Amino acid sequence: MKKDDAGANYILTALLPRLEKLKPGLIEELAQGVNADKQAIKNSGKLTSELEEVFISAEKILGRT
Repeated sequence: MKKDDAGANYILTALLPRLEKLKPGLIEELAQGVNADKQAIKNSGKLTSELEEVFISAEKILGRT
């Protein structure tokens, strides 16, 4: 993970639980959106290894891996 990514990851990891308290189900909605986007890109045949890394990172931030 790059240093820039680590800082963003830290902020999001701290922020998401607070937002979840304000809007229960938010993290699940975000996770479903990430999965839907990934599947749509995969189905289009445009899922590159770089994009796969982005989705893996997003899933980790959302606590889904």
